[in-house]
Amino acid sequence: MRLARVIRTGGAWAITEPYSIVDRPPVGTIVQYEPIINVGCDMYFPGILGHAPITWNLFWEYFEDLDDETS
Repeated sequence: MRLARVIRTGGAWAITEPYSIVDRPPVGTIVQYEPIINVGCDMYFPGILGHAPITWNLFWEYFEDLDDETS
């Protein structure tokens, strides 16, 4: 797992298994993500079971990768 920070609030993120919605996480929220090579990543929001699969384009629009800062 890697860390990222929310840099822009947007619409709702659909969480899979169990299904739920994360509606506009606040800017600055630290989240975890797991890369899926050439596809995107699975986003894990704090306190929420399940993950939101997203493309790399969405990732770079709404999140800042913190992996470089922690290495």
